[in-house]
Amino acid sequence: MKIVRGARRQVSELGKAAAYSELGTSLARRIMSLPSEHRVSKFVQTKGLDGSLRRIASESLPPGLFFAKLTISNWEKHRGKQFRLLQDSEVAYGNEIEPPARGFPLEYRNIVVTSNDVSRFSLDIDAPYELKIGRGAFTTPQQLKYDHQYGVEQHGDVFYSLRGNSTNPKKLLITFPGFGPSTSRISYAVSYLKEVTKADLKDTLMVCFQDRYLAAGSYMMVDSAGRSLYERVWAVLEGLRSQYDVDESQMLFFGASKGGSIAINYAKDFPQATLLLAVPQMNLPYYFNKPFFRDNLFRNASICSAEQPEALLRQYFSEGRKIHYFYTNSDELSNHSLIELAHDVPNLTKYRVDGGHSAVARAALPSMMGLIRTFLAGEKAKEFKCENVRSYARGDSVLAQARVDSAASRIVGANWYLEGTLGRTKFLHLMTEHSYRFVKFTSDNQVLAAAYDPIEDIAGITAWETNGTRWSSTLPEPLVRGARQSPRGNFDFHALNVNSRQPRNYVALDGDTFGRYRYRSLELDTAGDTMEVHFVKDIADDVDYMLEKTEGHQTSHVAIVEALNGWALVELVALRFVIASKATRLRIVVHDVNFRQEALKLLSKVDWKDKHLVTVSPKQLESRVAAGAAAREKEALLSDAR
Repeated sequence: MKIVRGARRQVSELGKAAAYSELGTSLARRIMSLPSEHRVSKFVQTKGLDGSLRRIASESLPPGLFFAKLTISNWEKHRGKQFRLLQDSEVAYGNEIEPPARGFPLEYRNIVVTSNDVSRFSLDIDAPYELKIGRGAFTTPQQLKYDHQYGVEQHGDVFYSLRGNSTNPKKLLITFPGFGPSTSRISYAVSYLKEVTKADLKDTLMVCFQDRYLAAGSYMMVDSAGRSLYERVWAVLEGLRSQYDVDESQMLFFGASKGGSIAINYAKDFPQATLLLAVPQMNLPYYFNKPFFRDNLFRNASICSAEQPEALLRQYFSEGRKIHYFYTNSDELSNHSLIELAHDVPNLTKYRVDGGHSAVARAALPSMMGLIRTFLAGEKAKEFKCENVRSYARGDSVLAQARVDSAASRIVGANWYLEGTLGRTKFLHLMTEHSYRFVKFTSDNQVLAAAYDPIEDIAGITAWETNGTRWSSTLPEPLVRGARQSPRGNFDFHALNVNSRQPRNYVALDGDTFGRYRYRSLELDTAGDTMEVHFVKDIADDVDYMLEKTEGHQTSHVAIVEALNGWALVELVALRFVIASKATRLRIVVHDVNFRQEALKLLSKVDWKDKHLVTVSPKQLESRVAAGAAAREKEALLSDAR
């Protein structure tokens, strides 16, 4: 019997290998693309083969890779806790447990593993679970219904839907999706923009991409096997552009959150296109160092080693690309202290919105829809009169209140902004509508920062309607800062460099808090595992006497950092250094004895698994000073002798 079972298993495996071969997958995809009334499609439905066929037609994995579906039971007592699925004691996938959709099991689908033997897997929490492993991707009825509703089609290993004019479009509107909940029954969404109507798209083809890779998306950087997607997605974009002979300047890339990061990536080879972004993540490894991603996307070397959105955006800034960027200061994890301080960038328009990360797209929807409709049909510009404006200081902040004329007071559902300039960059700052509709004001959460906002250069007030109408007026008088407030500083927004012998400045900003630092950095050994960050009183200080000399670890980079205005956000600076260095271990050394207690409190908050915090003792400092004095005395004697 064992021989018979073994033979059957071999036949089964051979059948699966044939089905999931290039030929089998190609045939399955051709059948799946047939109309539902075709006799072959009807046969598949009648025989109940559509599920199997769909899995064969799904994303192709190379031999030795498999999709897994993990179902966890009795998860309630573990809610909010981390779990890890282990394959031979190595982490295959991990996440933080959150409730599934009501009435459904807690599932994590399309985890990519290197074995189809379930006995090699275990869960590191005390909960019953089921693991299924196969060659084809797993899905849900809800995902299938969603894909059908929004017309998502598979083209090779790329997934997207088309809307609008597919005959002779003059424009291309390209959208990319954000994240849904990790336990959703619909793991792969599209940014369909339902408010965009058929009439809006009379001259435009809209391409809505789906990030259908890994358990919940890969930022469309890699497919589920870790292979670059760029060439395949670019081929779709360039193919559509050339097929319809659309001028590159008539392309708009749109995305919010994850979708914004993807849009930045795929705009790379279309420099004349417009970018419309809302709260994209600038540095993916930095963003992935959080509970939901630490044991999945953070471990994906292909994503983390790819060119990051921050580097691409800085390139686009230098090229003067046309960019509309919506953000909030309360989103440090996404912003990476870039957009808040960006200034004098040609063709960049910044829209600052109050609230957290997820609030921005909702709050600024009228403006974003207005910009999209302006792209589709041209701007409809109207003017009104701002009858008076009042500004007043509160600490280091400035607030404003404006009164608009009767025509403007009848505008409903628009976004209102104060508008100014930061050199060649336009700056728009969201305002709130008063119960008296002729009054617009900055709320307590919408204050202007005297330190870095262009208080004196705010000269207008603007309203964006969803229909694409832009109302504008000049202010009757400029805003004024308080008498005790310092002039706006010229903050740097340079990227952090882990190999710069020349001193550089760096600013970290989170909410209304900012820290200014000067640093120099050295690359010692790229094969090393440790990033050393030394916080000193003076950037010229020598730190060699405190470099790690223990066995088992090798320093890859050293940064010598001096605070310029206190130690605000020092923990973020240390974390950004270790992320930038790609080291796995972080060693923080505090040399400034006056900072010792504050250091332990602030730097203990650095969210890094392998972190070591060291403070220099007074005895070590005395030894260093004495050694320095002896070296100087010896040099003086040698000089006299010469």
